[in-house]
Amino acid sequence: MTMATEKTVMTVIRAGRPTFRNQYDKIAFVVHASFLASDEVPIDRWNELNDEYALVYSNPEKDSKKVLVKCLVINEKLIIDALAEGSSEPVHLAIK
Repeated sequence: MTMATEKTVMTVIRAGRPTFRNQYDKIAFVVHASFLASDEVPIDRWNELNDEYALVYSNPEKDSKKVLVKCLVINEKLIIDALAEGSSEPVHLAIK
C-alpha cells in the first residue's frame, strides 16, 4: 500500500468537493481521503447513513487485501475501527 501524505490527502479532499452534514462527516472523510490517497479503491456512498460510516478498500492493481473501516458516533466521539483481511485484531481510534 502506498503511504498517504498530508499533501496527497489534501489534494483528494479538494478534488472531491464533498458536502458535509456535520463534524463527523468531516473526520470520516479525512479517513476516506487517506485511503484514496494511498491508491485504495472505495465503495460508494461512504456517508449514506446518519452517524455511521462503513468503508471497504482494496487495490486490485496490487492484489492487496481488503480493509474494512467502520466509523460510529458514540457520546460525541467518532469511534473508528479498521480491520485488514486476514487480521484478527482491528485497529481502534476514538476522536472527540
